[in-house]
Amino acid sequence: MRRRIAIGALAGLGITPLIGCRSAAEGNPAREVAAVSADVARRTGSAAMASDDGPAVESATAGLLSRPLTDESAVKLALLKNASVRESYERLGIARADLLQAGLLANPVLVASAKFFSAGPEVEFGLAQSFVELFYMPLRRRIAAQELCAAQAQVTRELVRLVFDVRRGLVTVRAADEVVRIRREARAAVTAARDLMKTLHTAGNVRDADLTIEEVGAARAQMRADAAEVMARDAREALNVLLGLRSAATAWTVEGGLLPLPAASGAADVEARALAASLDLLEAKARIAAALEGAGLAHKQGFLPHLDLGTVGKREASDGAWGFGPEISTAIPIFDQGEAKVLAANAVARQHCARHEQLTVEVAAAARRFLDRTRSLRARESYLRETYLPLRARYVNDTVQTFNAMQVGAFDVLDAKEGEADARREHAETLAAAWIAKLDLAELLAGSLDRERLDALHLPEMAESPTPPKGH
Repeated sequence: MRRRIAIGALAGLGITPLIGCRSAAEGNPAREVAAVSADVARRTGSAAMASDDGPAVESATAGLLSRPLTDESAVKLALLKNASVRESYERLGIARADLLQAGLLANPVLVASAKFFSAGPEVEFGLAQSFVELFYMPLRRRIAAQELCAAQAQVTRELVRLVFDVRRGLVTVRAADEVVRIRREARAAVTAARDLMKTLHTAGNVRDADLTIEEVGAARAQMRADAAEVMARDAREALNVLLGLRSAATAWTVEGGLLPLPAASGAADVEARALAASLDLLEAKARIAAALEGAGLAHKQGFLPHLDLGTVGKREASDGAWGFGPEISTAIPIFDQGEAKVLAANAVARQHCARHEQLTVEVAAAARRFLDRTRSLRARESYLRETYLPLRARYVNDTVQTFNAMQVGAFDVLDAKEGEADARREHAETLAAAWIAKLDLAELLAGSLDRERLDALHLPEMAESPTPPKGH
């Protein structure tokens, strides 16, 4: 009897036996992860790897840290160790799960009741399944598929940004190390001059004031060297965060120093290239498509919110006989025909359209700004290297010769040498700024608009102009 009741209930549903469970493998985001990794590699030249905290990752990390970091190895390390990479990939898993959920029918609903009479109990039960979901399921899947596309664009943009953040971090570390080297050389020269002045002062050959000037210069050089070392340590810590390294693994070194800028590449059609590559625009397009699909779904649901088909069985209390029959349940759209949901869905679509329009303006403007910034800093670095630094070196040489002729004092020589060191510092920071501007433009052309970089223009502090010699 129970078997006949169960078979009758399933037969009454009709569609339920025909709908199999979707494979749980559809919820696995491996395909999206592979697609994002390939896209990041195409845009940046660095493959993004899905990582966990397992032994393989630790072994690879140890291998990368055993050698001085290059641009490529630092990016690999960040993609392995930075936990935000795993966080981004999990977003793909959520979007994939939403797509899987959109393709599943709701579970059938079983309702049972019992009423007790003097003649015996009356038992009634029903089993119902939503029928209209079969027609809404393709729309729901299309919405979820567009949301998955948007998530892919978002994750790709985050990984592209991480790659370029690491590259900029390496430039900053190299520049800070170069400034430390310049400040240490200046400190060593000033300290040697002070020690020589002490010897001459002990022999009675120089004035007390001359020795004091050298002492002041040595103290000033020490403070500048200390400040440079603080900035270098700070740059390393910022890069440690990007690399995902804890304190036990932060004793890394960097291969090489600041390299000269490569020859300027063609800058034709940077606006068009930036717009074509923009992941922000790609995400916005997917959001628009999802919103439009959502408006279509809301419109259809307004006329037929739900339609449940099923079977009902009842056992009479008087004679214990069972009766079975079909059951239908639906909402009658009299008071609510879904107009509000349609209006809201259309408003969301228009909102994303406006966002897409504004993003187009922002990306094009960013391309022009980054290109102008790159050209300006490249020209400034070239002028410093080819014209300004030789002039400061010549001024030091002229001042030393004048000092040897007893026409200027020790302070004038000290001032000239400190000015030259400061000019070298300005050149190193300008070279770094030019590299970073180049990377900012490259990131935009790889599809990532980092608005914080638009406000990050910081021209290096100019070295002080030399002052006329004061003489003895």
